[in-house]
Amino acid sequence: MENRQEVAGGELAAGPHETPQSLGGDGIGAIVILLMAAVSLRGWVSDLSVAHFLLRVLWWIVQLAAVARLLQQFGTEWLRWTIRHQPALCVLLTLTLASCLWSLAPAITLQKAASLLGTTVLGVFIAYTCPPQRLMRVLHWTFALLIVSSIVVVLLLPAPVAGELEQLGWRGIMRSKNSFGAAAVFATIFFVVITLRRRVHPVWGATLCTLCLFAVVQARCRTAFVALGVSLAVLAYLASASANRRPTRATLRRLSLGLILGVSIVPLLLAPLTTILGNHDPLKRTRLWAGALTILRERPLTGYGYAVVWGWSDATLLPHVAVTAHRSAGSAHNDIVHVATELGIPAAIVACVYLFGALSNAARLFEREASTFSFFAVGFLVGTVVIAFAETYLLRIHSFFWILFVALTVTVKHTLDGRVPTARIGTDT
Repeated sequence: MENRQEVAGGELAAGPHETPQSLGGDGIGAIVILLMAAVSLRGWVSDLSVAHFLLRVLWWIVQLAAVARLLQQFGTEWLRWTIRHQPALCVLLTLTLASCLWSLAPAITLQKAASLLGTTVLGVFIAYTCPPQRLMRVLHWTFALLIVSSIVVVLLLPAPVAGELEQLGWRGIMRSKNSFGAAAVFATIFFVVITLRRRVHPVWGATLCTLCLFAVVQARCRTAFVALGVSLAVLAYLASASANRRPTRATLRRLSLGLILGVSIVPLLLAPLTTILGNHDPLKRTRLWAGALTILRERPLTGYGYAVVWGWSDATLLPHVAVTAHRSAGSAHNDIVHVATELGIPAAIVACVYLFGALSNAARLFEREASTFSFFAVGFLVGTVVIAFAETYLLRIHSFFWILFVALTVTVKHTLDGRVPTARIGTDT
């Protein structure tokens, strides 16, 4: 019984002695998917047009293979379960597709929404094929490979051609220093948790913790520093509460609500300050949020369509909102504001509900079973919400963070319900 509880709760993490065979084919596939999503070719490949085309083809092959594997193992049960138990996620995906009806560029929105759907399925695939124990092993190798390879690349290979902003911090093998900083934060949280819970050899765990902290420092991303500090503080509180058998769910729910309200409301309150702060804005975000306020006044209910507001640079489809053509306007640099400008305020409220539900489920799971997996799930989700204040990772295509977020939230819900996805036996069941 004790061994079964450890497996269900994800107590067993991967150690350096484990072989690829212990991960299984699906576990290795999950690692490949996550690393594909993390790696960026920008700056390393001379002809990005050909590389991007080949990469898109590869993504579609991977997504179709994931769907085929899910259907082979679970029939349509995975789809029915997702619709029933992840309603906020399904509403958001539906709205991205529906937004082609009012989008500034309907064909582009439809194409991007289809890619987002495929990306999301990859997260569901990882959750279904990797129960907590295997998922922890997958994350061990994914984070270790990501951080170590990034450090090696930065130290040994010439820096790729990059803009002025890229010189401010390391980006490793990822797209930007902010992405690398966020990934390093989650890796740090992961290795701190499994090391303190004694799921790996202390020397191995301490080495990886040190490398991850080194990566966070070298990324020089202020949001990452704040997210790491808040997450570790929450985990310290959880460890103390667990040791003293104090209830934690109510406190975590209040914290979650406060964080989500802060992420969604504070940017809109700060936006008017852009006329006062000008170029001296310490956050470097208020100009973007002021532009987002203009968009919300124009289309508060629907936004302008998925994937057509941000990231167009000089080819912006909203020339009257000058900031959308700025080089830093790849996103709204806030998850909730980003969703609101593309899909409308109602969709942004659904995104808040989705985040709150994910955090609440993780809190319930931790209070029920203070396992290594539940510890990390809470730390990851708290860090995600903090980072959401200044970055945009929800509903992103081929995103390492979005795939991982979906995989963890689905796995938390599976574990909370006391069920492990069971593959079909034969073709008639």
